[in-house]
Order: sequence, then structure tokens, then C-alpha cells
Amino acid sequence: MTLPADTDEFYVAFCDVLGFSHKILTDFDGTLEIYKEFGASLAELPIPEVTTTMYSDAVLVTSKNLGRILAAIQALWFVALQHDLMIRGAVTKGRYWSIRQGDHLLVASDALVRAVKLEKSVSVPAVFIADDIEIDDELWLQRFANGLLVSPVVHFRDRNIVNPFNTYWFASAKTRALQLMAQSPEYRDKYLWFLALHEAVAADNEMIPPTVLARFLKDGVLSRS
Repeated sequence: MTLPADTDEFYVAFCDVLGFSHKILTDFDGTLEIYKEFGASLAELPIPEVTTTMYSDAVLVTSKNLGRILAAIQALWFVALQHDLMIRGAVTKGRYWSIRQGDHLLVASDALVRAVKLEKSVSVPAVFIADDIEIDDELWLQRFANGLLVSPVVHFRDRNIVNPFNTYWFASAKTRALQLMAQSPEYRDKYLWFLALHEAVAADNEMIPPTVLARFLKDGVLSRS
């Protein structure tokens, strides 16, 4: 595929901060303070070559590097859970063009259009990775080299998703999910999905696509023990 001279291919993540719209309508002042803290935390993310833009309850993350955008979304999950929030979203890859003219930011991106469309289909607190994104073997192998809690991506219920957990924020993530479910029982099914994901990680399940695992075993990259 040939791109225009001023257009590049990017990984684009479009995420929605769940529950933020309701909070802003019911407690604007209190939610604004949370929003400011959330934004400040995002601005301090120590991940190079990643751009993050936040407006209202939406967060746009872009990078030319898949590993870096996954790390940024994991950090976004960490910040969200700290503030009793969860996110859902999608990661796609495609053409992305942007330019800032004074106070105005212009963006045109087929990847962003697809990310927004895929995000709308996500019915659980998760960031899905589009099926047409090729995930490097080294990202899957991190799961076996260092454990699930450092793996940036996991395969759960037939979807590749950004791992929302890390070594510092695992047990607490379950506690927060249970608290949020108690506060908003109408979203019980969504929280139960998140808790099932937590349980699968705690059980140290393989959590990579069966076809990828079969190829690793066939090629001798991994062996059964």
C-alpha cells in the first residue's frame, strides 16, 4: 500500500472511560477534580513515541509501534482503576494524518474511523485488538518468559485484548471491580466478565490463540512440561 507523502501508518486506540458521562452529569465539580487528576496522570506517562489526547470521556492514543501503544493502554488502565473507573476501546492500524494549526487540531484517519466503530461493538470493560493486526511473536512469548502479569496482550474468549493488569495492580483490580459492581448492579454482567478475566489470569491459563500456541509447539519455540 502506497501512502501519501504526508500520511503515515499508525496504531490507533480509541477508548471510552466508562461511567464518566454519568458522573459528570450528576456531580460535575467532584468529577472535574477526578478528570484533572486523570489527565495529569496521563500527561506523565513515561512512554516514548506515543501521543495521547483526551476529550470528555474519550481517549485517543496513537503510535507507530504496537508494543508502545499497548504499554500506554496498560498505563491508562492503571490510572483508570486508581480512580474507580474502567475503560473499553479498540486498537486498529491504518493511515493517520494530523496537523495543528494554531488552536485547531485537524485529524483524518481510516484507522480512527475503524477504531471508533469497533469500540462501539465492545460490550465489556476491555480494549479489543482488531483481528487484522498482526501481533509479533515476542509479545505473546512475554507471557511464558515473565508471566501473564507482564504480558501486554492476552487472548480471552476468542478475542485478543490489551492486558488490563500488572504486577502492582492485580489483587486491587478485583477489589475495585467488586466495589463498582455493588455500586452499579445494573452493569453486573460487564463486571462479571472482567472478574472472569481476572480469574483466568490468576489461574495462569495460557491465554494465547490456540493457533499461535500450536505453532510455537510445532516449531520447538515452546515445549510441554
